Amino acid sequence: MKQNWQRFLLFGVIIALVAGAAVLRPMAAAPQLTSEDRAALEKLNRHFVEAVEVVRDNYLEEVDYEVLTKVGIQGMLHSLDPHSNFWDKKSYSELTNDQNSRYFGIGSVITMRDGRVVIQEPFRDTPSARAGLRFGDQIIAIDGQNTENWNQNQVTNKLRGEQGTKVNVTVRRAGVPDPVTVTIERDAIPQLSITNAFLVRPGIGYVNMPRGFHSTTNDELTSAIARLKEQGATSLVLDLRNNRGGYLGQALSVMEKFLQRGQTIVSVRYREGSIMNRDLQAEVGSSESFPLIVLINGESASASEIVAGAIQDHDRGLIVGETSFGKGLVQNIIPLSGGAGLTLTTARYFTPSGRLIQRDYSNNSSYDYNFKRTTADEAKQKNNKTWMTDLRRPVFAGGGISPDIKVKDTRIDQLDDINSAQIVMLSPIFMFARDLVAGQIAGAQNFKLNGPPQFDRKPTPNEYLITDALMKQFRESLTAYLQQHPELKIAPTAFDEQMGWARNRIRYEVLLAAYGGDKAQQIMADTDAQLQRAVTELPNAAALAERARRSRSVSAK
Repeated sequence: MKQNWQRFLLFGVIIALVAGAAVLRPMAAAPQLTSEDRAALEKLNRHFVEAVEVVRDNYLEEVDYEVLTKVGIQGMLHSLDPHSNFWDKKSYSELTNDQNSRYFGIGSVITMRDGRVVIQEPFRDTPSARAGLRFGDQIIAIDGQNTENWNQNQVTNKLRGEQGTKVNVTVRRAGVPDPVTVTIERDAIPQLSITNAFLVRPGIGYVNMPRGFHSTTNDELTSAIARLKEQGATSLVLDLRNNRGGYLGQALSVMEKFLQRGQTIVSVRYREGSIMNRDLQAEVGSSESFPLIVLINGESASASEIVAGAIQDHDRGLIVGETSFGKGLVQNIIPLSGGAGLTLTTARYFTPSGRLIQRDYSNNSSYDYNFKRTTADEAKQKNNKTWMTDLRRPVFAGGGISPDIKVKDTRIDQLDDINSAQIVMLSPIFMFARDLVAGQIAGAQNFKLNGPPQFDRKPTPNEYLITDALMKQFRESLTAYLQQHPELKIAPTAFDEQMGWARNRIRYEVLLAAYGGDKAQQIMADTDAQLQRAVTELPNAAALAERARRSRSVSAK
């Protein structure tokens, strides 16, 4: 029975791959399977099933047919490129929920600290905030089931569920002797693209858009800009750092705000000989003429690179930060039977000047491609052909978008390096901040908080400054932590150079506990070197956009 099911599923996926191409290319004639195609597919099907049978009969443990099928299809797709993928029913549902800007759960940032799953932040207006969960709560049981040895993903999956269902969450809270259990009713949790929008200085609006381009992105940006204008904004910093992309249509709608009618936003190129190749242009034209700076980093990818590339190529504004990820492959989402689905690469993105956004992946492992962008990658980009913006400024291709002004990312919630002392300090910093807001640090009762974040309270710029006396106590707690973890084999003096960062990080965690992430980011904006540089470059961005406007006017005559 299992063998028949296996044969059916695999052949169904193969047919879906072939037939799916017709769905994605509606202008082309529907591909017909020739006798040679059918013979090749039957041979592939036969080899796969034979391999599964050999594994079933000879492997040292029992095998899961569903797992074998999943990894088999994933292996086939990953041999094509790093971004084509197969999604089983559960992961496909999560994918589509993410694209639709919501999921069902309790609404909290959950992380691991010192081997424990803890609440870092309950989101505003969510079940977790209404239930009183707070920064530092360690989740020790869910519906009576002990979770102290669970990892972050296990806890997250257990907390998610159908809307309206209830879950009992038991936490261990600093300063409270007994565990606290709360009953929470799951609800739809919005995953908005924009997490924050405020005036970084008088007249200068800032919009943080780290969560991708989802179904609500353009509407969110329209509302955010309107609010900033009401507060007096006359220029804008659009933050696309850590934005991994999403719906192309939403990126096009966003660009309608900044480009003139008829200006190309992105070129999409399909397989050779395809009649689907097209240049996507602004159809309505700019409704916003203010000076613009876009922030990017190595986690900015796909749709965010389309936005940054179009802004740069048309000299509409300046790009500040670090070279973007370099994902210029177009994936279409293809549903399969049984609730599964594929994301299949069907085209490449090029910027208006003709630059390929996609970084070379031919000689990289999956790990190197996703996590280890090197200086050699950027050198390769510079050695490629030089392209020109509308005003004949040189720009580079073949490895993401290179910023006009390079500045290192110093945000307090971003680690400097994966191998640095900072990653070791995350847990002791978190635990010190947790004890601080719980009133457990001697001489620091003014830091004690009595509940979840006060999202509506307006903080003052100098609140919760970390004194030298507190840093001395933190050093003592760090030394104790290292003694408890001899496997780290790091002397306390190795962290001396990171104490300035640690001071800011402790304050950030306290602000997170007191006001939530949005307000914490706003107060700590002065530690963000890229944002501060963007503010100083706005006059240059304004001058560049004005030169581009005049150039278009002359060309039109």
